[in-house]
Amino acid sequence: MRRVTQLLALGSAISLVGAGVAFVSAGVLRYRGRPIPRVLLRAACGLLGVGHGFAFILFITDPAILAPFLAAPAYATWAFLRRGNRVPAGIVVGSLGLPGALWWGGFLIQDALDPLVSYQAVLWLWWAPEVALIVGGILLMARGDHDVAAPRLFAKAPAHVRDPAPIGNAILRATLVGPIPIQLLVGVGVAVIVSSFAPPLAVAMGVPWPAALLAGSVIFAVIGVELGYLAIPRRVRRAWEGHAVVASPEIKRWAAVSGTRVPTSVPAMRRWLEQNPDRPELRWARAQILILTGDLVESRAVIERMPIPADWDRFEQEALRLYVDWVEGADPDYDALQRHAETVGESGSAQRLAARGEATIAVARELAASGGDWMAPLIAFRDSAGALGDGVLRNDLRRVSYPWYLAFGLAGSAFVLWSSGQISF
Repeated sequence: MRRVTQLLALGSAISLVGAGVAFVSAGVLRYRGRPIPRVLLRAACGLLGVGHGFAFILFITDPAILAPFLAAPAYATWAFLRRGNRVPAGIVVGSLGLPGALWWGGFLIQDALDPLVSYQAVLWLWWAPEVALIVGGILLMARGDHDVAAPRLFAKAPAHVRDPAPIGNAILRATLVGPIPIQLLVGVGVAVIVSSFAPPLAVAMGVPWPAALLAGSVIFAVIGVELGYLAIPRRVRRAWEGHAVVASPEIKRWAAVSGTRVPTSVPAMRRWLEQNPDRPELRWARAQILILTGDLVESRAVIERMPIPADWDRFEQEALRLYVDWVEGADPDYDALQRHAETVGESGSAQRLAARGEATIAVARELAASGGDWMAPLIAFRDSAGALGDGVLRNDLRRVSYPWYLAFGLAGSAFVLWSSGQISF
């Protein structure tokens, strides 16, 4: 029985490596600006589902272990459906159920045909979800793909004439391969391939399995995070770096003043507003949240109550007024904002750079919303920032990503070592 288990695990590993190769290939094509063949993306979806379908068989009696292995197909299905891609979503769902339906179905057929065999009725409970997945996948594929609105970070509120976050949405769309960001696709894809071979090879060479397990986790994280960053198309990455020169200090300022993280969804923003009463030192942050949630009248009132002890505060107030006007449909005077930025602080100071950055973001926001080249002003600003632009985005992404990637790498390395028979639980 142990041999059968290891063969199932090997089938899972081979399928997932194949999915990783296919997804990485799609990412390379996206990076180079070439179209991604539909057959490549669908083959990747099938291999992803089959690989996790084998894990479904292995861990059917242990939901605690099974749940992490279902996270990837669940995320892929959700992401495809969110984009209206029902066919690839159906392929993931149907192929996820296929191995188990055949496996448990074989036992049920044997039970029905051989009077000397009597399996437990629980087999029906294991077989039925697999069949349901196949049926669900077929139904999704039969319905076909449909067009949906372009993905966005925040939904437009009724008061929004213009999208309040066009730059973030433009970055998101410029990095997607199908429904998955290229940095996640390439980074995780290569990390899965390498970490599938490195830990077993290390143990075979005499490295103790706990050390190989830890090394596998680290390898997965380093490859996933660092290669994922490099996978971002170069021009998009440089524009994103220019945005980060302004956004990263603002995030740190937010945490220092409010003692909280920046909320990243509309529900979280509304909770933040409820939990953080109006205070003078927080009004700049409160105004931004109110703009994104669509409370434009209240946002304008908060902006007018901002304390103005210095030139920077006066400039920040003007930039926020312009932002509200723009979201409401007005056409602000960007030249006036840029001239004002050149009067903030001393030449070469952090305040002057921040003011220039805010004025640049206002221009890029307009270009992103109107279909223009939003990257150009951000890249120019990033280059003008010199050394300050080097590493700021990379370090921010590292800080967010490494804890998650280390955890996933540990789970994946444990599965690979267990499936190769080098450790047991």
